[in-house]
Amino acid sequence: MSQPTNLDLKLKSLGLTQYEIKTFKTLIAFASLTAEEIHTHTDIPTPRIYDTIDSLQKKGLVQILSGRPKRFEAVEPNIGLDSFIRQKEREYQDELDKMRVISKELTDLLTDEEFQSRLKIKPDELLEAYTTLKDMETKTMEIIQNARKEICVFTNVFYWFDKAQETIERITDSDIVVRVLMNIEDTTSRNNAKKLVEMGAQVRINTESSTLARGTLIDQEQVIFVIWVSPIKGEKYIYRPHFSSNTGIVELFSNNFEYLWEKGKEFTG
Repeated sequence: MSQPTNLDLKLKSLGLTQYEIKTFKTLIAFASLTAEEIHTHTDIPTPRIYDTIDSLQKKGLVQILSGRPKRFEAVEPNIGLDSFIRQKEREYQDELDKMRVISKELTDLLTDEEFQSRLKIKPDELLEAYTTLKDMETKTMEIIQNARKEICVFTNVFYWFDKAQETIERITDSDIVVRVLMNIEDTTSRNNAKKLVEMGAQVRINTESSTLARGTLIDQEQVIFVIWVSPIKGEKYIYRPHFSSNTGIVELFSNNFEYLWEKGKEFTG
């Protein structure tokens, strides 16, 4: 396996993936290429090339030429990279604006007399702890069955889908909205996502780094979650599932879910 070049490291530091780096470098080396030609010059599977090109185009680094088959070429580096930086500036500004709004909302809450009274609640009144993941799954099934309006699942690859499939299928036949934010890492997770879509659920792929918090929100009123933590880097993760119907805790998870949902990529199969 060849060592990454200085150019590779620089592009990676800008947030480009390995496929994006290989594609971008190949298009710089040639005038223009088709997807098949890119495949010939790299080890990137042809189906992934189109996703990679789409991502690079959105970053302003690649443009699509008209014709059949479609050809692709790199935008002149100084123009493309300048466009990419401006795009990042807009994204960061949007995130800062959202944080300012949330910060103002938190300030209003923390100065509200009613909220101040909530701060006197004992920790064991805020969270209900569970010992095992099996206990968590049992509680999850219980609150899902009692949902009235919406179920929001934030998970990794949704390996417990088989246990929830019948319940979710029954719920999607009603007016209850089911949204699932997950990762697609293997055949099992992809098949689970396909089944969810077929049942009428909305599915998006989490485009952020893999989250360590996973759980389920019910009607914006209840949340059951587990946070995986490694006390020492490289050692085994530990966890402790919890349930809460506290307004403040539910709101924190709800805001995070909506943020990741907005940035997620729609799964269409």
